Amino acid sequence: MKKTILAIAAVLCLCGTAQSQRHIEYKWHGAYFVVDGSYTMNLNRAPALNGYTDTLSAFNLSIIGGFQFRKESAVGLGVSYIADPTGAYTQMPVFVEIRSHFLRSRLTPYTAIQGGYSLPLGASSEPPSVQITKGGLYFGVEAGARYAINRNFGVGAHVGFKLLQSREVARTDASNMPLTADPLTLYALNFGTSLHF
Repeated sequence: MKKTILAIAAVLCLCGTAQSQRHIEYKWHGAYFVVDGSYTMNLNRAPALNGYTDTLSAFNLSIIGGFQFRKESAVGLGVSYIADPTGAYTQMPVFVEIRSHFLRSRLTPYTAIQGGYSLPLGASSEPPSVQITKGGLYFGVEAGARYAINRNFGVGAHVGFKLLQSREVARTDASNMPLTADPLTLYALNFGTSLHF
């Protein structure tokens, strides 16, 4: 009888310990860092007024650092590298971010709003070529969820929207002769994963 009571007490203690370890509250005050990898593709693929169809299909790496005032409010600075395989739309947005987390549980939804300026970096290598010669406005919004591995480290997944505006995009024909230099706005969907420190 004593062995049965001790066994039940041991199981209850283990269950209580497991239950208490399940609730991990991620740090909600102080410096934070996010490393984000995502895939970005533009939604506006119809021919523009100039007759060209611009297609962005790129890998996007972002690094963001900031300060968390409360779980619902954080402000940060970030930089992204949008790597278009053709090189035509490769660019580097630099932005300010406002981030919010909504629950104190281990799994919490979050939102982020980003605004800044996108710097042009590349050009397609072979004629006919496309090159962003003047950058422009960058705006992004994303919604996702973060899962806390421990108090100082979490992983996340998100989906979002980006507006990438270029004030001038230069194009050449097959013989590398200049054609146009028009503004371009890309409306892009992005989704990916992130590491939270």
